[in-house]
Amino acid sequence: MTRKSFAIVCDSTCDLPPEILSRLEVVCVPLGIEAGGRVLMDDADRDEATALITRHKSAEVHKLSKERILGVYQRLIDEGYDHIATVCTSLSGTGSWGAAEQAIAELGGGPCVLRTVDAGVASVGLGMVVERLAMARAAGVEFEEAVARARALAREVRFLFIPSSSASFVRGELRGRKNGLMARASSLRLRVIGERTLYLLTRGEATAIARSTDLSNLCGRAAHAMSSIAAQEGDLVYAVMGMDGSKTLRTLEKPLDTNEFCSMRLGRGRTAPSILVNTGADVAGVAFAPYKRYLEAGAGGPLPKGIIYPELAPK
Repeated sequence: MTRKSFAIVCDSTCDLPPEILSRLEVVCVPLGIEAGGRVLMDDADRDEATALITRHKSAEVHKLSKERILGVYQRLIDEGYDHIATVCTSLSGTGSWGAAEQAIAELGGGPCVLRTVDAGVASVGLGMVVERLAMARAAGVEFEEAVARARALAREVRFLFIPSSSASFVRGELRGRKNGLMARASSLRLRVIGERTLYLLTRGEATAIARSTDLSNLCGRAAHAMSSIAAQEGDLVYAVMGMDGSKTLRTLEKPLDTNEFCSMRLGRGRTAPSILVNTGADVAGVAFAPYKRYLEAGAGGPLPKGIIYPELAPK
C-alpha cells in the first residue's frame, strides 16, 4: 500500500466501522470504559462493554492519555510521515483534545508538522469530518489546505441527539443548572415521568432545545429543525447514530425517512461504548451538514466513495 501524503488520526468516538477506517487509511485510537476494576476497549472489547452498559452497570470513560497519543505520533513519524492531522473534539469526556495538544507540545520543534481539527461534535458528526479529510487527501489536496477544509466543515456540522433520561450527560447538565439537592430531585423526576431532552451540539456547545415525555414529538422536532436549516442553507447530508433495537432510533428515523427537505443519508454509525457511558444505551441522534460544504471539504470527491456507513446507506 502506497504511503499517503499525510497521516490522519482520530479516536473511536468517530463511530466509523473498522472496515471504513481501514479503507480510508485513518489511524483510530480506541477509547474504553472503566468498570469493576477493569478497562474494556471500544475495539477489542466492544460487545462486552456494550452489554455491560445496556445492563445499566456503572462505568466511566477511560480517557485518552498523552502517552498513548504520543506513541501513535512517534510510530507514524518512524514510518516516514512528516505531516499528521488529528481530528477529535474538545468536548469534555474523552480527553482526546487535551492529550493531542500535550503530545504536540512535547514534539514541538521537531521535523513533523502536527495539526488538530476540533470537530466540535461527537459520534457520526466527528466521523463525517474524519471521512471528508481523508477524501481531500485522496484527491491530492495539500496538507494545510485539507486541514483548513476540515476545520471549515466542522463549523458547519450539527448533531441533534436524545440521550436516555438517566444518562450521565443529562445529570451533568442538571448539576450545571441547579445545586446538588435540586439536581438529584430533578433527575429522579425525569426518570419517574420518562421525560427526555433533545439537544443540539455544534461548535463544542450543547443546547437543550426541547423536553417532552412524547418521544415522537422530540424526534419530529429534530426533523423540523433540520428542515428549517435546509430552507436557509440548502440540501443536507446526514448520518444517524443509535444501537440496534433502540426504540429511540426507530422513532427518530421515521420523520427522517419521510422528510420534505432535500437530503442524502450517509448511513448509521457503530456507536462506541465510550459514548454510551455518557448518553445511555437508548440514545439516538443525527449529525448533518450542508451538502455543498460537505462536498467542498472532500474536494468534490464522488459521493459513492464518500459514503461513510455503507452497510446501512440507501441502495
